[in-house]
Amino acid sequence: MANELFHPEHLSLNNLFSENMNYVIPSYQRPYSWESLGKSDRNNQINNMWDDFLKFYSDANSKNKEYFFGSIVVYKDEGISQVVDGQQRLTSLLLLFSAMKCFLEKNRNRLEQKSIDENNRFEKYISDAINTLNKLIFNERGLGLEQVLKVKIERASGFSFDEILNKVIQCETKNNVLQNVNEKYKEIAERYFDNREYFFKKLEETFIENDLFTFQKATEFNEFAKFLRTKISVVVINTINFETAYNIFEVLNNRGLPLSAKDLFRNFIISEFDRAKENEPDKKWNALEESYEVTSEFLGRFVESYTGSQVQKSAFNEIQDYYNSMTVVGNTKIYDFYDLIDTNLNYYTMIVNEQNIEDKCIRNKVQFIKLLEHERYSINFLLTVFRFFKFDGRSNLQVLEFLTAYEKFRLYILLSPYRRFTSSPIYKSIRKLNENDTTVAIQEIQNATDNEELKQLINDSIYDNYNAKLLISKFLFSEYCSKDDVVEHELNFKKSTLEHILPQNPDKGTNWLNYFSSSFRKEWTYKLGNFTLLTHNMNSAAKNYDFARKQKEYEKTILHITKELSALSSIDENYIKDRQHKIISAIYKDLGL
Repeated sequence: MANELFHPEHLSLNNLFSENMNYVIPSYQRPYSWESLGKSDRNNQINNMWDDFLKFYSDANSKNKEYFFGSIVVYKDEGISQVVDGQQRLTSLLLLFSAMKCFLEKNRNRLEQKSIDENNRFEKYISDAINTLNKLIFNERGLGLEQVLKVKIERASGFSFDEILNKVIQCETKNNVLQNVNEKYKEIAERYFDNREYFFKKLEETFIENDLFTFQKATEFNEFAKFLRTKISVVVINTINFETAYNIFEVLNNRGLPLSAKDLFRNFIISEFDRAKENEPDKKWNALEESYEVTSEFLGRFVESYTGSQVQKSAFNEIQDYYNSMTVVGNTKIYDFYDLIDTNLNYYTMIVNEQNIEDKCIRNKVQFIKLLEHERYSINFLLTVFRFFKFDGRSNLQVLEFLTAYEKFRLYILLSPYRRFTSSPIYKSIRKLNENDTTVAIQEIQNATDNEELKQLINDSIYDNYNAKLLISKFLFSEYCSKDDVVEHELNFKKSTLEHILPQNPDKGTNWLNYFSSSFRKEWTYKLGNFTLLTHNMNSAAKNYDFARKQKEYEKTILHITKELSALSSIDENYIKDRQHKIISAIYKDLGL
C-alpha cells in the first residue's frame, strides 16, 4: 500500500538536477529562510551546510562515502515536481552552484601564467566547468535555448522571486539585485544575495592562494565540484498527490529550520485555496495578516474554544482535525473556514488589546479577567462567549453575565487556600455554549462557585499580597464602571505595589501605636480597608512613617483610591472599618454577590 502512495528515490545532486528536471515552490510555502553566520545567532544553516560539506570532503575516511543532505517531498502535477518539503535545501544548493559559477567567471584572469597551450587547456577546463554548473542550474527551453531555473518559485502577490533569484545566480551585484524590490520582499532578496556571497567568499578562502587561482587549487576545485555532484545525496519522496505529500511532510518536519504552528497554518490555508482554484490564494492569507496578527498562540486558543478541551497534539494538527470534521462539501468549505478564522481573529484581537470594546463595564471585566492566573483558559472562555453572542463591543447583558460568572469562579479558587484550580468547569461551559445550551453553560461556572464563601474570603484578612492587590484593582475597575464622574485611566497592574496604610510593623514612637490598638492591628492590618496602591518608588518612600508623612507620597499618585487619603486631616480605626465596607460592597455589587 505504501508503495502505491509514495516512492522514495536515493539521488546524487547530479541526478537531482539532471536534464529536464523541474521543481516548483508553490506560493503557499513560507519564504526562503536559511541564513548565514552573522545575520542571526540562531539561524546559521548556510554556514553549517558549507562546513559540513567541506569537512566531509576533506576527511580522508569519507572519500568513498556519501553525505546525506536530507529529504525532499514532492508530488507530480502535469510532469512538474511540486515541492511540499525541501525548498530550503533546493534553493541553497542552487545558490552554492551559482557561487561556484561566479567564482570561476571572476577568477579567470587570476590564473597563474603557464605556457600558451597549458593556459588554453585550462581556459577550456573553466568553460567546461561553468557549462556543467549551468546544466545543474538551468534547463534550456525553446528555439532560442532560453535558460530557465530548474527551481521555479511561484509568484506571490504579484511579485516574482524568480526574477530576483535569477539575478543572484547570474552573478549580478547587490544593487542590481535589490533594484525596484518592494520593501516587503527586500529581506528575502537580500538573503539570496548574502548566501551566494557567503559561499563565494568561502570558495575564495579555500581555492585562492597568494591572490592566484593556481593550477593546483583549480584541480582541487574540480575535485570538490565532482564531490558535490556525485557524493552529496538526498532522498526524494515522490507521492501521488498533495495530501500524501503533506502527511509525510508533517512527519519529517523536525529537520531543517522548524516551522511554527503559524507557518504550517499559512501553508495549509493557501494550499486549500489553491485547490479550490482561487486566483492568487496567498492574497487571502495576506488579507488576514494585514487585518490581524496571526499567531501560534491564537491558533491554540481558537481550537480549544471550539473543542472545549486542551490541545493534545499540536495546535495545527488539532485545527486540521477540526477542518476535516466540517460537514461543508466542495470548494465552499475553505471559504467557510476562512470566514470562521477571520471572525475569531477579530474577537481574539478585541480580547488581547481590548480594541473596539465600547462598553466600559465589559472592557474593565476583560482587563481584570486577564489579570487572573491561567490566562490561557480565560482567553478560551472569552473567545467562546464573544463568538457565541456575536459581541460587537457594545452593551450586552448576557456577555456581562458570563464574564461575571467567570470572575467569581476564578476569584473563589484563587482566594481559597484549600482549593486547587481546575479547568473542568471552564471547558464544560465552553462545550455547552458550542452546543447552544446557554443555561447549562452558565450553570457550569456558577455551580463551581460558593457565593457565600467567596463573600467571606473577600471580607477576611488577605495575607497574599498578589491577591490583595488584585482585589483592590477589582474595586477600581468596579468604580470605573459604576461612576460617570470617575476619570478613567490605565491601571498599570505590574508597576503598582500594595501599600499597607496602617503599617504591618509600625516603628516605635509613631502615632500608629497610639491611635490603633494591638487587637485592631492584629485583626485589620491585612483586610482590604487597609490596602491601597502605589508605585514602587512611592511605596519605598512612604515606608512605615506616620500618616502625615505618608500623605506626601499619596498626593503624587493619579489613583483616586490613594489620592483621596492625602486630603484627610487624620485617620483612625473607624475610617479603616468604613473604608473596608465601601470596598467590599463595591466588589460584591460588581460580582453580583
